[in-house]
Amino acid sequence: MKSLLEVLARQGDISGLSYGFARFIARQSDCDIDSLLAFSAALVSESNQRGDVCVALEQYIDQPLFSTERVPAEVLPSGGEVHHWQQSLLGSPCVGEPGEETPLILDSRRLYLNRFWHYENRVAEMIAMRLQVSPDVDSSLSQELENLFPDTHPQAPLDEQKLAVALAASHRFVVISGGPGTGKTSTVIKILAVLLGQQGDMRIKLAAPTGKAAARMMESIQLRINDHSLETEIRELMPQQASTIHRLLGYRNQRFQYCASNPLALDCLVVDEASMIDLTLMYRLLDALPEQARIILLGDRDQLASVAAGNVLGDITGHGRSIGYSQSQAVQLAALINTSVQDIPISTHPSAIANSIALLTRSYRFSTDSGIGRLARLINQGAGNKVIELLQEPDSQLSWYLPDVDRLQPAALDWLLEAYQPVVSSDDVELALTAFEQSQALCAVHSGPFGVEELNRQVEASMRSRHWIDAGDNFRGKPILITANDYELELFNGDTGILWPDERGNLRACFRSADQGIRRLSIFALPEYVTAWAMTVHKAQGSEFDSVLLVLPSQADSNALSRELLYTGVTRARTHLHLHASNEALLKAIESLTQRHSGLTQKLGW
Repeated sequence: MKSLLEVLARQGDISGLSYGFARFIARQSDCDIDSLLAFSAALVSESNQRGDVCVALEQYIDQPLFSTERVPAEVLPSGGEVHHWQQSLLGSPCVGEPGEETPLILDSRRLYLNRFWHYENRVAEMIAMRLQVSPDVDSSLSQELENLFPDTHPQAPLDEQKLAVALAASHRFVVISGGPGTGKTSTVIKILAVLLGQQGDMRIKLAAPTGKAAARMMESIQLRINDHSLETEIRELMPQQASTIHRLLGYRNQRFQYCASNPLALDCLVVDEASMIDLTLMYRLLDALPEQARIILLGDRDQLASVAAGNVLGDITGHGRSIGYSQSQAVQLAALINTSVQDIPISTHPSAIANSIALLTRSYRFSTDSGIGRLARLINQGAGNKVIELLQEPDSQLSWYLPDVDRLQPAALDWLLEAYQPVVSSDDVELALTAFEQSQALCAVHSGPFGVEELNRQVEASMRSRHWIDAGDNFRGKPILITANDYELELFNGDTGILWPDERGNLRACFRSADQGIRRLSIFALPEYVTAWAMTVHKAQGSEFDSVLLVLPSQADSNALSRELLYTGVTRARTHLHLHASNEALLKAIESLTQRHSGLTQKLGW
């Protein structure tokens, strides 16, 4: 007779990895495969694969552990008795308390794989260490801030960017969170100017989780650096390149070159798109920093979390909690930015981490009556009915298509074809690439009638029926998305380009270079890639487009739907958003806040 766990694995309720891990733990503990211990081991594995760092035991008392099967009552404790579960687990040699060398760690009511407990604990310790010691603040800092923000009036509303720069200049660990258009790039430029003005030989590195995000970070800085009245000497000292975090850390052959015993040679690290950093990568990053180095994390705490386990930026910033500073911090900030203490948000019970967080809330891209801006705010507020009302109003920035049973609305497909026609009809690769970069279709899922694969198929089928492209798989203007890193070619997961013939008629892969020129590479030398008329919202993180078609699955019970996914997809659009979604799917997404279990928020004092 098959065990229940084996049945669950065979019918797809748990992965083969989770079943194998449960069997290992059961054998090592000399217990039955359908014991509470084995079920707990499988649950931890499944939770990690879903993005959780740990299992919160109380969440599963009298609840199904897995999707379709309830574990027998005689196996699980009932009546809310978590301590019985804890005692049962600690009776196994495979489960230990914090600090022990066992495969599973029980930390109060949270059950971890050992390595995830270690990573989480060390991340909390390394952040706390940086919070305890602040760098010396140069007496000229206040004047430097006045020079960088000359239009700030003492009676004007709080200048969030100025406050963020003051925080970054006076702390070794700082997080700056803000949505698109809130001025994160301008803030970074001014932070770098202040730091370099105080220490001209400061070794500063810029990094991001993906190659695409790193390139966009550098591009944004280069485009905006001349908007600021910086001294020529300071401008020349600015970092000239950004890299992926993996490249920064010397990742090769499954190993990181830089770590605590071989730290990075830098004084300050600025990391963009920090919402994409999972717990493991954050641990590796902090572990490789010299003790005296500063780290500045930039991101949008309302965006999608990392693909792998953890929501580190969300944990650090309190998952949407308001940010208030201690009285002493508020006094220091008020003096630095020349404003009244009453203008600084103060908390009567501040956490230590809150003193190092700056929120940028004012959008310089979207006006207060902008359709996209209003939509993003309502989504974050969880105001589903108001979102529906807004979408029903006439708005030059917003178009709403309701699904036609299980196929894309013809009007939505027509818009997409019109947007993409210049990509395949242009005679110039520069114009074609620019046209492709301006518009993008984004999907929540890969497969199904509203997934990336089907949308890519429909676009190419429609183009062939209109005789825009040839019948072959590869053709002039075909967009591609790189799905694996190639450090030799400097192509990274998430990079996009188009296929285009060279002078001899041979197709080459053309990508935008760092200086905005065109890189032409052999298609046979490329790492793995897929067609990119449509891509997932996850792949689009770190990118922005003039116009976006955002396609959601029509089924309201889709696990892909979440508030963070909807917000992230919406805010990829700068000027026009075309939303293809049912009422039910929209409301489900807005109601579904992603909750990834971890203990980091608590360990950081929230």
